[in-house]
Amino acid sequence: MALSRTAEYVAMFRAVESSRSPEDRLFDDPYAASFLSGKLAFGARVAGLRGGQKLICHYIDRNWPGSCLAVVIRTRLIDDAVTEAIEGGAEQLAILGAGYDTRAMRLPAARAVPVFELDQPPTQERKKERLLKRDGTLPQNVKYVPFDLLEEGVGAPLKLGGFVSGLKSVYLWEGVLSYLSPEAVDQTLAWVASSGAPGSRIVLTYVDISLFEKNEEGIAEPPWSAQVAKVGEPFRYGLDPLGMNEFLAARGFKLGWDLSTAEALGQNPGISGAEGAPDFYRVAMAEIQDR
Repeated sequence: MALSRTAEYVAMFRAVESSRSPEDRLFDDPYAASFLSGKLAFGARVAGLRGGQKLICHYIDRNWPGSCLAVVIRTRLIDDAVTEAIEGGAEQLAILGAGYDTRAMRLPAARAVPVFELDQPPTQERKKERLLKRDGTLPQNVKYVPFDLLEEGVGAPLKLGGFVSGLKSVYLWEGVLSYLSPEAVDQTLAWVASSGAPGSRIVLTYVDISLFEKNEEGIAEPPWSAQVAKVGEPFRYGLDPLGMNEFLAARGFKLGWDLSTAEALGQNPGISGAEGAPDFYRVAMAEIQDR
């Protein structure tokens, strides 16, 4: 297993957003820059200089059109959704494929509950190393659970890590589903539906399958496919937003809301410097139904 490069890109986008002035940024992630190296670390530093924000955002959009804005908007949507779930009674948070997620430290609500971060060992160990270097300690409310979703699923590792089935919980599945097989997606959703109390919530991101276009070899691929494939993490899976109610209901969930990053931007037109958010990248929240 190798380090996740896409996780580092996401951290870079969050670091760039956090370098905006407090009145303009959608969130503040003071930890994000700690996970960067090489050109990405340099880019984050430049973004913090006068005029650097515009320069770096232009460079990112030229290579990954709309990707930075999609990550920034989804981060804020998820921050709010996780906070709402915990304030609504969720007793624990499970982050499935955590990457360099720092919500356990920067969201006041998340600091008050046990947080279980699942990820592949190389990325997880690097994250812990960087946090120790930055702060000298790791957050007391976080349990780091190493696993490989494609090999063993999430249930057994989480149980060994201390996750308690049957409690009202919130599950976060950000930037992961698109890289999985249909079987892995169904297995994960089945475990979530069976492990959380009714009313527990899952927040997930996905790619609109209608945006998958066939390349010259006749293989369907959405925007950014070439870029994510270059770093060894190709898109494999998408969902149909028009069929999300039925898709989730068949798996024990009730859809709460489902927004593209473009729709979310449209609902918040005052976001400074935000334009061109993709309509194929989506964030959804669903609740576990009574069994």
